[in-house]
Amino acid sequence: MRGSYWRYGSAHIFPQTALRADVSVQLYTIYPRLYYVDMLKTCEDCSRPFIFYAREQRYWYETLGFYIDSDCMRCVEWRRKQHAVKRHMVRYTELQARGSLSRKEMMHLVDDCIFLFQQGKLKKPSLLGKIKNAALKQVPEYAGTKTLQQLLQSPARLANLTS
Repeated sequence: MRGSYWRYGSAHIFPQTALRADVSVQLYTIYPRLYYVDMLKTCEDCSRPFIFYAREQRYWYETLGFYIDSDCMRCVEWRRKQHAVKRHMVRYTELQARGSLSRKEMMHLVDDCIFLFQQGKLKKPSLLGKIKNAALKQVPEYAGTKTLQQLLQSPARLANLTS
């Protein structure tokens, strides 16, 4: 089993979980992966141990078409967090590019600002202030508008933005 794929040599694997791979659909340069096995890994973001399951590997390499030497570096929780940040950033960018927003779109923009700010992805107080002011005009009663206003009034949070 260890000799069937170069990464298995030094990895903590669980051979009893082996699934035969369909090499005809794998993307590889030199050698395909003949089997997928559960692998114990350490998340590079939170340092927690996690298992990269054989079934998940099959999905990555045979269904999604990931290159066979792509590796899972983060636990499920961190991957979900990354995907959420990406979704919010895409919507935030799309809404920012529009000339005018409906009430619902403004609420989404405010929510995205709050989320991205809390994740440390938005750091320009002037831009956040413009969005807050637009939200105060268009959706002043919206709870997110009040939250954004409070976030921008917090000296500690603003210090984090500019550092």
